[in-house]
Amino acid sequence: MRSPSVSGTLACVLLAASGCAWGTDLTVRVDAREVAARRLHTDLELAVRAGPLTLVFPKWIPGEHSPSGPLESIIGMTIRAGGTPLTWRRDPLDMYAVGVTVPAGATQLEIAIDSGLPTEGGMFSTGPMSTAQLAVLPWNELVLLPRGRDAATLSTAASVLAPAGWQLNCALGLQPQADGSVRLEPASLARLIDSPLQMGRYAKRIELSGSAPLPQLAHAISVVADSEAALTVPDDFAAGYGRLVAEAGALFGTRMYRHYTWLLSLSDHVEHFGLEHHESSDDRTAENSLSEAPLREGVAELLAHEYVHSWNGKYRRPAGLLSPDYQKPMDGSLLWVYEGMTQYWGTVLPVRAGLITPDSHREMLASLAGYFELESGDRWRPLADTAVAAQILYGAPAAWEASRRSVDFYDASEFLWLSVDTQLRARSGGRASLDDFVRRFYAGAGGEPALKPYVEGDVYAALASVVPGDWRALIRGHLDSLGPQTLLAGLESAGWQLSYSAAKNSYIETQQKRRKQVRRDWSIGLALDDKGLITDVIGGRAAARAGAAPGMTLVAVDGRKYRVEVLDSALIAAQQTHRPIELLVENDEFFRTLRVEYFDGPRFPHLTRIEARPDTLTQILKPRAN
Repeated sequence: MRSPSVSGTLACVLLAASGCAWGTDLTVRVDAREVAARRLHTDLELAVRAGPLTLVFPKWIPGEHSPSGPLESIIGMTIRAGGTPLTWRRDPLDMYAVGVTVPAGATQLEIAIDSGLPTEGGMFSTGPMSTAQLAVLPWNELVLLPRGRDAATLSTAASVLAPAGWQLNCALGLQPQADGSVRLEPASLARLIDSPLQMGRYAKRIELSGSAPLPQLAHAISVVADSEAALTVPDDFAAGYGRLVAEAGALFGTRMYRHYTWLLSLSDHVEHFGLEHHESSDDRTAENSLSEAPLREGVAELLAHEYVHSWNGKYRRPAGLLSPDYQKPMDGSLLWVYEGMTQYWGTVLPVRAGLITPDSHREMLASLAGYFELESGDRWRPLADTAVAAQILYGAPAAWEASRRSVDFYDASEFLWLSVDTQLRARSGGRASLDDFVRRFYAGAGGEPALKPYVEGDVYAALASVVPGDWRALIRGHLDSLGPQTLLAGLESAGWQLSYSAAKNSYIETQQKRRKQVRRDWSIGLALDDKGLITDVIGGRAAARAGAAPGMTLVAVDGRKYRVEVLDSALIAAQQTHRPIELLVENDEFFRTLRVEYFDGPRFPHLTRIEARPDTLTQILKPRAN
């Protein structure tokens, strides 16, 4: 809906919102009229009792898997009781906690927070969230709560005053007020934080069909962008995502939400990511992601991944990831289920829905398998440790990533769950698959957001209830082994193997365009950004042996100014002449020429069939919905 034009004063808005929040634990009023200038003002009213009180900013946010929060964005804060300013002090050992003494007779604190929104740096909800034309408001950045209080037991009443003419969308119901504000439906603080608010000048809401087996539930994609042109979608866009909804319904059987909305923000100036919620997802990607056909497959993967999280992560969640007041540190040991299985279904379901072709899916798997075959990080760090160490790996730099490993529990788990799926089919004589496990493990009443925690043993027990066997041994083999052998064996069990040729991998080409990077890992062993900065090297490959390292900038190739086309031509020439490739690199203020002895030409990963084995992968990718 379009927000009414702003009229009246902010004081009127505050009085109106305060009136509707009678008896509420926490009232949240956000003045976002200056959000295009990256400024917000938030007024909180918190029901309290007299005496010492510790207030905390949300720190461990579901789905972010690492400490975050608004500590760096706050540019002003006052706490009052009955209009009288109170002295507050930060806990010197916990930056997220502030202490205050509530005076006798006071039943409410008035907290005013001014926020200067980030322009760079940060991740997830602490990264850039606004431009001149759009914004996404994560409520965890705007609130305080009493330490130790379960956010699910705190009732809230929230309202927002948006820039004139901007449209708003949220999983919670929105009710425009005569004074220009928009009131959100009452919810617990946990539900509010689970429901980010999207707003923008250029906006389009796309309603979806194909919701079987529960057609009464509404599904929509809310798009905001930095330009009207970026809102253009192909004629079959709604039908394609309607099929995605149908395929997810066929897989899970029940839906753990009242309705579902993807909040898709298209901008080159906000943090790019997807963050899951029960009834929506906060999805941010480049401005041209819908208008350019090659990039739409990346959008499909993003939206499918976050949608699957409504079941896997929001409904069924590892017990170690529970933090009722957002202060308890999270245990990421089971992220190979939370994120890993979501990654698996987030790439399979778009193929079943016809949003991505089977050929593209195979190219994607080839690119991942090829990278894991090269990276040296898995020679010392097992996959399981990337999940445990997620909170430090998310913010790690790109430099030395292949040697260190990153959050590999996403992509490497593609092969873990492919192996499990293949084994379920093989051990049952084709009568069962991972689809059957999903139906059983994620079963529930449906129709409302719910939370059902689990531990690792529950996963193995559910698999054994589908097909008896020692599933722990199979899965821990993937998680605890070193090297790529187990991963590649999982791929081969589905009837495909990794191979290389000079033909470019279409998935890698598209990813390079999306991420503005150049990947020549499989030939000379270099990864570069679009300016020629070397972001990583593959240990033991030709470029690393010649002295190339992250942080250097590639200036010229064989005496000619660097462009990716020049580098690729040099790879071909060296294959023919067997003369070393000369790379002129700048390292800080110093220049050096590296002689790279590589003569095998362009090299990219692909999948080829193992004819002696059943093509299980093709069976997995076939549609299930009618």
